[in-house]
Amino acid sequence: MSTQVDVGAAVNGSLRDASLDRLGYLLRHWTWADEAMATFDRELANGWDYDDDPMSDHPFGAFSHWCALLCPFGEAALGHGLLSPFQLEPIRQDLEASLPGLRACRQLLVVIPASLEEHPRVVDLLRDGETLARLRRVHQAFGEALRKEHVSREIDSLDR
Repeated sequence: MSTQVDVGAAVNGSLRDASLDRLGYLLRHWTWADEAMATFDRELANGWDYDDDPMSDHPFGAFSHWCALLCPFGEAALGHGLLSPFQLEPIRQDLEASLPGLRACRQLLVVIPASLEEHPRVVDLLRDGETLARLRRVHQAFGEALRKEHVSREIDSLDR
């Protein structure tokens, strides 16, 4: 049995126009992504073995989690103007190249497959030597944009 979850409810609009509640949700969501990336980095530092066994994906739960959490940020940035053009342009190519993998990882977490063949193996997503560097640049850009908007609002509230 395969269960589909509607994950298309992405963030609409720019960070600048986001309500204070929405900005808080975005910061919390990005914090979870940051924690998942840190967990993956620890797993990566410990090394891994992979072969043709689907069980070899088990160490990559944190990677899937990290990518699944980055996915709606990427979709919102490209499709709904989450980032300003100034913020988006430096990472546009990385984001466009990463989005299929981000979506695949999101599917790994939200869809219960009928068989193991229905999902890509995470290790196969990492075979491209640029994948991790690309994801780290995208992750960094979203974090920086969120922090800047948060600080800007804090300063604005002090001026009132």
